[in-house]
Amino acid sequence: MLAKISLIAALVAFAAAAPSPSASPAPKASGAPVAAPIIPIPPFNGTFANAYPPQDAIAPTDTPLVKAWLAALNLTAVPDFPVVPFTASGDPQNPTSIPADSCDWTETNCINKDLTTCPLGVWGLTYDDGPTTFSEQLYDFLDTTNQKATLFYIGSNVIQNWQAARRACGAGHQIAVHTWSHQPSTSLTDEQFVAEVKYTEMAIKELCGFTPTYFRPPYGDIDNRIRGLLWQMGYTSVIWDYDTNDWMMAPGGTRTMAQVDAAFAGWIANAHNDTTGHITLEHELYQNTVDAAIANLPKLQATWKTMPVSACMNDPHPYKEKNITLATMNGTTAGVAGTTTSVSSSTPTGGAGSQPSTGAGGKAGSNSASKSGLAKATFVVALAAAVALF
Repeated sequence: MLAKISLIAALVAFAAAAPSPSASPAPKASGAPVAAPIIPIPPFNGTFANAYPPQDAIAPTDTPLVKAWLAALNLTAVPDFPVVPFTASGDPQNPTSIPADSCDWTETNCINKDLTTCPLGVWGLTYDDGPTTFSEQLYDFLDTTNQKATLFYIGSNVIQNWQAARRACGAGHQIAVHTWSHQPSTSLTDEQFVAEVKYTEMAIKELCGFTPTYFRPPYGDIDNRIRGLLWQMGYTSVIWDYDTNDWMMAPGGTRTMAQVDAAFAGWIANAHNDTTGHITLEHELYQNTVDAAIANLPKLQATWKTMPVSACMNDPHPYKEKNITLATMNGTTAGVAGTTTSVSSSTPTGGAGSQPSTGAGGKAGSNSASKSGLAKATFVVALAAAVALF
């Protein structure tokens, strides 16, 4: 009898200890519940199948991949403006030498099909330079109101912090490209720029199963040569009209939290005079920038409809994979075509008043559920067999 009881106890302990299968490792715990995924992402075992450039270095151009990427583009359609040398501090060495007809945004605020604002009453919520070791804190807070944002990812950071990247992808945030190594775009040759974009794109595709079509130039540095390359690669460039300058807080600089808060307060106080909506520049770069984002987001949500850039543009397909949809301002919901379940936020774009999603969408959730169910069924059969021994 004692042996039979021990067998049942062992089976119960085994079932309790067995890990639940999932598409990716659980993100670092930080005290807040993690929203269930609404976009299925492919399995990933922690080892990248593709070869990537060195971390934080300008992507090389002498690889077969880069040569194939370049061969697929019509470079004759790209304007032939010179590469702009930059100083170590991130400024053009000779701004007066930049051709006037290059439409350089950094120096002249010239716009050519770049997105800079949302419709009136809408705030395009964006965060640059992720994913970082601080990103999970920001994502936790966004989950509390089912708020979605546009995340402009650096390729090197995607490799280093892939768990956070996969969490954001599955949560239905809009993932976009911010180059591989965060160099000023116009300081790169055509070949270097294509490599910087495509390697970042490839890393996101490997981790998340989709290919972004939105791009933000580091430092806002863009001209018609860079735009021409982006259009050839199928990208839309996103800049901003409101800059928090949060990156200038420590350790990046001497800007204080109070100064960042004051910038938000000024925009909010002037909201009644708005003639357009806005696209902001914020960062998930440092602890300070994440703290500022968390402190000020509720105030933005109380003043504007806050949403990703693709949502404010009513673009349900910000990825090349058109079976994937993200929520938009006109009521399109997030999900993947052909899957058995598709969970979206209770409001089209998230934000204040939304309820967190409660289910898992797509194949990843379905596979996990089926494996979990099989494990439970096996346990029940085993337990029944043990009981029959009495």
